Amino acid sequence: MILAAGASQRMGSPKALLPWRGTTLLKYVLRQAHAAAVEDIVVVLGPATRHLEGSLGDVRVVINMDPETGRSASIRVGCAALSADVRSIVVQSVDQPVGADVLNLLFDALARGADIVLPTYRDRRGHPVCFSGQLLPELRAVTEEGEGLRAVVRAHAQHLVEVPVDSESVLWNLNDPAAYAAAQAHAGDDAINS
Repeated sequence: MILAAGASQRMGSPKALLPWRGTTLLKYVLRQAHAAAVEDIVVVLGPATRHLEGSLGDVRVVINMDPETGRSASIRVGCAALSADVRSIVVQSVDQPVGADVLNLLFDALARGADIVLPTYRDRRGHPVCFSGQLLPELRAVTEEGEGLRAVVRAHAQHLVEVPVDSESVLWNLNDPAAYAAAQAHAGDDAINS
């Protein structure tokens, strides 16, 4: 699930449309999901990005008409579109451009019996977060007041696995122009250009 509903006020324009590795952030993230053989991709768009709906190819698009209420609303909308028998769920924001190699490491760890998998880089936890499909009902009920994904991670801490990765990209949050510029400067070392 790719969250791309926000208006990106701190960035000044929708992050989904920012240039990244010869395309846009959103299309890069989609390319990596396809490269990792993700079977069912759900993209959550909002009023500022809704116009992208017809240009995303073979993905399911859902709309969060009120993204200002927080990330949890987009997670709920996206999870509502997932099949109840989904095996694994990656929750990835569009401003978290990790490569297919990272996604594959998360899926592999989940297949070995974890409920939640987080990537780490130099002992720092990063993103995206991968959840077992059995946690779908909890993900469908997250709220900002209830601390969103953090609450789900905390509730299942005993079945959480951290996976060390070689890519600093798992720590990036491209929330403002400075963070975006810094990540662009390092992207050649970390990002897959496929």
